[in-house]
Amino acid sequence: MSIIAYLLKRIVLYIIVFYIAISIIWILIRFAPGDPALTAYLRFMTPVGVQITREQLEALKQRAIEMLGYDKPLIIQYFTYVYRVLTGDLGVSTYFATPVADKLRELVFNDLILLTPAIIVSWFIGNYLGALAAKYKTLDKILVPVIYVLTATPYFLFGLVMIYFVGIEANQYFGGFFKPVLSSIDIKAFLTNPSYSTFIEFMRAYTLPFLSLVLVSTGGWASGMRTLMIYELESNYARYMESIGFSDKKISSYAFRYAINPQITGLGVQLGTLIVAGLALTSVFNYPGTGIALIYAINFRDIFLIQGIAIIYTIMVIAFNFLIDILYILIDPRIRHGFLGG
Repeated sequence: MSIIAYLLKRIVLYIIVFYIAISIIWILIRFAPGDPALTAYLRFMTPVGVQITREQLEALKQRAIEMLGYDKPLIIQYFTYVYRVLTGDLGVSTYFATPVADKLRELVFNDLILLTPAIIVSWFIGNYLGALAAKYKTLDKILVPVIYVLTATPYFLFGLVMIYFVGIEANQYFGGFFKPVLSSIDIKAFLTNPSYSTFIEFMRAYTLPFLSLVLVSTGGWASGMRTLMIYELESNYARYMESIGFSDKKISSYAFRYAINPQITGLGVQLGTLIVAGLALTSVFNYPGTGIALIYAINFRDIFLIQGIAIIYTIMVIAFNFLIDILYILIDPRIRHGFLGG
């Protein structure tokens, strides 16, 4: 099998996964008890503070049914939904009163600004520390308790600790630099008017949530790499290399190259934690991402925004995992030589 054939096979597989995912999302929303989509649309169409008669309510309900397409057969409803998803029409948010696709562009961009750098930085630092812990026993005794504490600490709890000890107690030693809340104003001010002052204001609010994510994620990556490195260093090929005189540094470098592959796979999967981390950040730092939007959507039954968030993160996870497949071919000679036949 050639590399092109392999990538085409993966593309077909991910298309099937995406189709199944959006179908499950449609089934969960369409057949949910109480018909939340119809309820949300009725709330959006009903004037606030205005008393309406039963006849007017029935008329609004009929209009909502027609706008949602619920008066058509289920098979037509389903394929209409699929067509709209493929064309980027995710409906209208009944809470924000704006197209879901437009709102998601802003929310997802805010998430990526914070969460993507945090995941990448924690991945590099965590793998490096995990490899060191596996190689040096003295360092291992110091790092392992720290790694396990970080791994077991929830994002929101670590965020609260950071706010109290760094943002409040120790902030006086930093001249009041840190801000415990990261708002959309800080982000927009820096992006629309980049300057030294807006950058400093942005970093004041950005530092604490960024460090909270990096430190907690570092514990997970370090724990995984430590386990993988210990396994590789005790494998037969490592013992054979040691017996014929290879240096510890050379053996460790080979072990690291083998141990890093599962961690690269984990990097693609880690994107799925974006929404969880966003929820944690929302409750602690009031971060203006999909987390806070999802809370609003759940509280106000904005079913179209919930659906849009689920779809967009499905697309992102699939896209990142496809990039990981390509990266595997580039960095793993075993896979590359397998395609080339030797």
